[in-house]
Amino acid sequence: MKVNAVRRELLLVYLLTLGVAVAPLLAQPQTEPSHLKEPIHITGGLITGTPTIQWIPGVRLYRGIPYAAPPVGDLRWRSPQPVVPWTGVRAADHFSSACMQAPTDTEGNAWRDGLGTVSEDCLYLNVWTPAQTTDMHLPVMVFIHGGGNRRGAASENQYDGAYLAHKGVVVVSFNYRMNVFGFLAHPELSSESAHHSSGNYALLDQIAALNWVHENIANFGGDPQNVMIFGHSAGSMNVSSLLASPLAHGLFQRALMQSGANIGPGIPLGAAEKIGESFAESVGAHSIAELRKMSPAELLKTVPRQMGPIVDGWVLPQDVYSTFAAGKQNDVPLIVGNVANDTPGPSAGPVKASAVPDYAKQRFGNLADEYLRLYPANNDQQAAESELAFRSNRGMADMRRLARWQVKTGKAPVYWYLFTHVSPFPQGLMWGGEPANEWGAYHGSEIVYVFGTFPFQQWPWRTVDLNLGDVVSSLWINFAKTGDPNGAGLPKWPALNPRSDELLIIGDTPMAGKDPFGAALDFQDKLAALQRK
Repeated sequence: MKVNAVRRELLLVYLLTLGVAVAPLLAQPQTEPSHLKEPIHITGGLITGTPTIQWIPGVRLYRGIPYAAPPVGDLRWRSPQPVVPWTGVRAADHFSSACMQAPTDTEGNAWRDGLGTVSEDCLYLNVWTPAQTTDMHLPVMVFIHGGGNRRGAASENQYDGAYLAHKGVVVVSFNYRMNVFGFLAHPELSSESAHHSSGNYALLDQIAALNWVHENIANFGGDPQNVMIFGHSAGSMNVSSLLASPLAHGLFQRALMQSGANIGPGIPLGAAEKIGESFAESVGAHSIAELRKMSPAELLKTVPRQMGPIVDGWVLPQDVYSTFAAGKQNDVPLIVGNVANDTPGPSAGPVKASAVPDYAKQRFGNLADEYLRLYPANNDQQAAESELAFRSNRGMADMRRLARWQVKTGKAPVYWYLFTHVSPFPQGLMWGGEPANEWGAYHGSEIVYVFGTFPFQQWPWRTVDLNLGDVVSSLWINFAKTGDPNGAGLPKWPALNPRSDELLIIGDTPMAGKDPFGAALDFQDKLAALQRK
């Protein structure tokens, strides 16, 4: 993993700021610290890895490890199958292809560098470990990438796990099937299934990856009984689904959700099957056999928008909200949170002030006056700002609702945060035709602070950014270790109590405080209750 001169210079400043020894990086020639004895035996065969010496010393990286058989041919739209064994020693020295997805550009808050090629043969994972022996029993952090369950990859630079691993954990990331490959339901597929289910292949992939971790991570110095799953955006939504899935029970001991919760009523299997039948008709296929013969490119031409986790009676017996309300969730310590300007997805309403009153009456009925009081639109600029605030509050309310259910029906504690820190955007940077600096604490802006991947993005990082990254990553790691993010030298973070609604506000100087959007979140709760009726 090479870094250019600018990134190398920033890396050295970063490590010095955080008190990390830089001598190994400056030495010529560089030498690798001692590491696990290789080759390592895992499910399928033997592997060797590579050092991350040019990025973080003392960490070894194993890339492109298969955790299931390639889901191609007749295995397309089937549960993940066992790894195909190999002979000899496999060099785990490069990332696998990303799972199939439509082409996308690199603009926006996702740092798309590292995506690489795409393929159906994509069920691989990556391990970063600082362990020198297999008996270290280090906490394990398993990351689920974002991308709307339609795109993305574990190989994106923003998800590099070396810095977290350097701080004493084993980090795992993996690819999983998405879009039509990960969520197609169809009556024929349900008939093929011993569980009379179809469509949740993405979640089944994630569960297969967690089973691989459970069976193999001890060989990398990790503790299979101390696993934290965490994800961002769609990855966070998938974490909430795993919390509700009995198939994931016992595979993780902590969970952390960044900007995404799957707590709507869910897609019933019957409705998902009808969507699948319509999709098959749209591409000219009359059977699953015909769909399995089609090229991936043909299948990606008309992916339905309404495609995601399905209440199928097996992977998800109930929707996530109902599972938590009934106290049937996988009851583990939980962190949930959002960024201040968390506004993914389509516009929720008009941004012209003149159109807002009629829109409010049509959409919110008796709640229209309350909406207009909380989200005023006295002019076009204010209308646009209110529309963005409405979407951000909606995501934050989803997280609070899930957290409150955990407090009410679970035994494990839950911690709530709001990330308000604004990154230093490069001058002139544009996103979506708008100046990037107007995006504020944008969707995904916390990722670089969690992973400490500042050297991979040539922005004018400041000491406050680097120090905040050290604090945030330490909070996440403490939680992975013990289920409590608190620790020496870190801001005090109280567990959520619905009577006080305190959360950790992660700004330039993180500190606990009262939820600043209480009335707006209460309004969102009213809307959600109406939608569930």
